[in-house]
Order: sequence, then structure tokens, then C-alpha cells
Amino acid sequence: MKKRCPGQELKTLEALLFASGEPVSLREMMRVLNLDEKQVERLIIQLKRIYEEKQSGIQIERLENRFQMTTRPFYYEAIHVLYQTKQAIRLTDTQLETLSIIVYRQPVTRQEVSDIRGVASDNVISRLIQYDLVEEAGRMRAPGRPILLKTTDRFLRVFGLESVHDLPHLPPQQEMIQEEEV
Repeated sequence: MKKRCPGQELKTLEALLFASGEPVSLREMMRVLNLDEKQVERLIIQLKRIYEEKQSGIQIERLENRFQMTTRPFYYEAIHVLYQTKQAIRLTDTQLETLSIIVYRQPVTRQEVSDIRGVASDNVISRLIQYDLVEEAGRMRAPGRPILLKTTDRFLRVFGLESVHDLPHLPPQQEMIQEEEV
């Protein structure tokens, strides 16, 4: 059995989050670190606290039940100068409308989005996929096996959300209207 150094789990967790570049699930961290959920969560809290105390340029963000190492928003301008090739996302009203349907109905098919909007939405959905705000979530078990759409981790980051459950709930009459439309 390997002898563990003091703080080894914390350093390993930091290395996992840094090397991944993508959100890492709590389950994956538990598996790699060979720790239970509470132990991993304590390490995440400890690592977050270290970054805050140091006033570090990086932070740990929670995205649903996954975690990712990110830069602090304060440093956006400096990073923007470094990576000027990336354009800011500016969504049109049509794109926002389509995105909101996907957000509240996910997983949803292109046809369902078009039916709710009353117009073909393929081009708008394609643009949202290009912006990496929407992605394929699998296929529906129905004739033709249509593609299901859902929001991405980038959507959560762009809108400053930890989870889609943080979105405001639709008023009851809006939910009823949506049910009737479908």
C-alpha cells in the first residue's frame, strides 16, 4: 500500500481540476482519490478557501454536480487581451427566445422548439450550437430517432449559473400555456 504524504489528496485534487480543463464530476474525483463524497467535498471547500485567502487569480466553480478550475472574473480584461480572437456572444431576441425554450424544456427536439415558436428554428439552433450554448443530449426513442438538445456547461458559465435549477421558475399560467402548445 502506498504511503500518503500529508495534503496529498488536496494536491491531487488540484492537479485533476487543472489538468482536466473541463468540469470533473464528484463521482470521478471520489474514484480517483479513493475517498467518499463528504471527504471530497471537504477537500473542494479547503481548496476554494486557499484560493480565496491567497486572492488567487483562479477559483473553483461548481456546475451542477461537477467542479472546474476557472479564472476569476476580475481578470477577464487581461485574458481577453491575450485571447482577442474569441468574440463575445451577442444573442438576438430570436436566439434568446429559442435558447429559453431549450433551457426550460430540455431535453427537447428541434421540431418541438419549432412547434413552440411557430416557425422553423433550425438555423437559430445551429447558431446556438456554434456558440457552444446548446449540444446534443442523445436521441429520442421515437420514429426517426430525432436528436435531443440540452444546454452546455458553457451556458451555465455565460449566464453565471451553478445549475439550470437556479433559473427562475415560470409562473403557473406560463407553464399551462406551454403545456397547451405542445
